[in-house]
Amino acid sequence: MATANRNKTAAAVAAKTVQTALPGDPAPGMRQVLQVITKRDGFRRAGREWHGTTFVPVQELTREQFEQIDREPMLVAQLMEVPEEQVGELAARDGADGSETGT
Repeated sequence: MATANRNKTAAAVAAKTVQTALPGDPAPGMRQVLQVITKRDGFRRAGREWHGTTFVPVQELTREQFEQIDREPMLVAQLMEVPEEQVGELAARDGADGSETGT
């Protein structure tokens, strides 16, 4: 990057300030869900095997797992808030039952 080559101090500071977006408190009646899309079926990260698009309630993940998923280039992760009654529908749609996938 041209700017990084010209101003190495600013580039170093910017690199240190990049942080993973962490979940906060959801709105009343809502739950936070992480939508995870894998670029390769069967890819493993954070103790799980990922296939297609998966919805994982955030409270099922440790902070470390959340950060691993969010920073992994082979996974596309999007934090979403959905109504509490819809969380089960999303999990059922992708075949998840709240447990670790895979064998």
